[in-house]
Amino acid sequence: MPTPDDELLAFRDSRRRRTLLLAGTSLLALGIALNLPRLFPATPPSVEAMSRPLDGAAEAEEYEGSDDEAGGSGTRHKGEEGKMGKPSSKSKTGLYAMKGPKNAQPQMARDFDVWGGLTGTEVGEAYGVGGLGLTGTGRGGGGTGQGIIGLGNTGLIGKGSGSGHFLASPAPSHPDEPMGPSGMHAVPPNPTDHTHFIAVADDPKSTFSIDVDTASYSSTRRSITRSRTLPPADSVRVEEFINYFDYDYAQPEGEQPFSITAEVGECPWAPDHQLVHVGLQGRTLATDEVPPRNLVFLIDASGSMHSHDKLPLVKHALTRLTRTLRAEDRISLVVYAGNAGVRLMPTPGNEHEAIIAALDRLESGGGTNGGAGIQRAYQLAQQSFIEGGVNRVLLATDGDFNVGVASHDALVRLIERKRRSGVELSVLGFGIGHSDHTMEQLADKGNGNYAYIDDRQEAEKVLVEQSSGTLVTIAKDVKLQVGFDPAKVQSYRLIGYDNRRLAHKDFADDTKDAGEIGAGHTVTALYEVVPQPEAPADAPWMTVDLRHKAPKGSRSSLHRVPVVADALDLDDTSDDFRFSAAVASFGLRLSGDTVESGDEDTPEQYAWSTMRELAAGSLGEDSQCRRHQFVGLVSQAAMLSGDTELEPLDVRCTPNGTRHIKPVPPPEPVVDAPPPQPDLLAPTDEPPPQRPARGADESPEDEPGWGDQALEVLRLLPPLLAFPLFVMAYRRPRRRREF
Repeated sequence: MPTPDDELLAFRDSRRRRTLLLAGTSLLALGIALNLPRLFPATPPSVEAMSRPLDGAAEAEEYEGSDDEAGGSGTRHKGEEGKMGKPSSKSKTGLYAMKGPKNAQPQMARDFDVWGGLTGTEVGEAYGVGGLGLTGTGRGGGGTGQGIIGLGNTGLIGKGSGSGHFLASPAPSHPDEPMGPSGMHAVPPNPTDHTHFIAVADDPKSTFSIDVDTASYSSTRRSITRSRTLPPADSVRVEEFINYFDYDYAQPEGEQPFSITAEVGECPWAPDHQLVHVGLQGRTLATDEVPPRNLVFLIDASGSMHSHDKLPLVKHALTRLTRTLRAEDRISLVVYAGNAGVRLMPTPGNEHEAIIAALDRLESGGGTNGGAGIQRAYQLAQQSFIEGGVNRVLLATDGDFNVGVASHDALVRLIERKRRSGVELSVLGFGIGHSDHTMEQLADKGNGNYAYIDDRQEAEKVLVEQSSGTLVTIAKDVKLQVGFDPAKVQSYRLIGYDNRRLAHKDFADDTKDAGEIGAGHTVTALYEVVPQPEAPADAPWMTVDLRHKAPKGSRSSLHRVPVVADALDLDDTSDDFRFSAAVASFGLRLSGDTVESGDEDTPEQYAWSTMRELAAGSLGEDSQCRRHQFVGLVSQAAMLSGDTELEPLDVRCTPNGTRHIKPVPPPEPVVDAPPPQPDLLAPTDEPPPQRPARGADESPEDEPGWGDQALEVLRLLPPLLAFPLFVMAYRRPRRRREF
């Protein structure tokens, strides 16, 4: 029968054994964790991926992946929120296609490369499988899932959201963007064939709505300078390229809210044609003339907004705007991520610290209940409505609405209804691309502007420098109808404005919505015309009829201006004329336009060198260096298009400072070193033993030093120490002799 002393010893032995086993297991687990990369080495990226030039480590968001037989070159790309398309979008292999962008970079897996789209498993802002391409198109990233089955970004029978990276193979473009179950992503409009000239004898009138949006240009700039890719052709809206820049038009006189300027000159890409430049200048308001502003910041704080160019940039942009607000202004803050929530009730604009503190507390995470957020934002705007003031919702988002209002049409109807009540909507895009057309449409229906903010300089331009134009409307429903004189013009085409064209009968119809002009905004339209061989010199080229309403009015007024001007040689035109022509030719080339010059021997119609030379010779004052930046952008686009003959330029410009554009001097020729002289004092003809030459990528820092050796020892210590602990745990302890 065991004694109490025996039981005590047995208890002590079991406790000792458990302690030793726990310590040994912990050391073994630590050893496995430290040596796991050696046991399962990660597959390194290909040489092409590692050697691809990137625009800074923090900005490097894409790289070329390794090639294989099935998928070709893959592309790494920041994922957006994923959701499943309609069951009717079944592919030929029987697998459902995940909803994705039509022409976003990158496009998704080819039909025969199922694995390439399915296994894009890169760790992004959150863990998860990125971009389920399957056999269709897809986008996505790891993150939060909601619904019955919410797996990362995959919302099967539910809603999925997140942010991450995916690896997939490029695919041919699809004719239409598939619609997901929420229907929140509008199918991009079919672009008008803007290469087509219209005979004046068939239709002497051209009718369209003005546009002051600039998002297409800044989005293209980001694609070229950071992603190192040319933009998809159907994402290029040439009028937004032209209207991104300021032009030196005369200020309006009298009670008119804007002035009209016209100039006619030689068309640079078709010398036999003429280019008619029509410019509108909105009245500039002094600070004390800006009416009180009731602004609601509606911010997307979902998981997809985590990256540095999204929510952190939103905070910076709205903080800069907050610094310009006054006591009579009112600011509210609403976020949407899963469920919409109010983060700041209506607050006087001069309480800067309270507003900025509310912005600083924002964090990304969750789904994207954009529809509910817009409804809550409009409620706050109505609650603090200012009669005779500016009442506007500012939506800051990456464009990914996937839950909330039942459909895209329902959201548009809501925005139109609120617009009629006096609350307008402007959209600020951050890090977007796939739903660009949707964001443009929402801003149009809300009587607001659509701008894409890709860096701090653009935030300063849109929300500080041009804050009056962005937030204060001086004329709404602005329409232009141009009538051509058949004695002067054979045929014509309007450059851009493809989704702004109107039926002629809509021009005088005050129920038809059109564009708005903000305080200080300029609007530019270009017509390429084919002149009559023998036209009367004093006949007008065209007559510009312009209709607009007062900001709070419901009836339009008409303003008519005949364009009677001599056609100037290109060198004799103004800087604004030549620069706008250079920007137009840049946009037309990126959009895949062709010219109808009638000369089959004409070389490439929009040569990079021609447009760059034209822009470099028409910079004007350019106090903010935006025209200089455009010259550099043309050079980068030429390089991406494969043009190796364009002479490199050194473009330097600082706002309100020094600037220059100079050719880059060719590198100095390398002078061959003289052959080495033999060492006459060497004791033997055989060379001494030498260390093998380093590889191209090897440096002295790559050689293992004492720190690396110590790290190797530390990696081996935990498993070595675990072994004796296991032995001690199962070895019976010696008993002490009792004397």
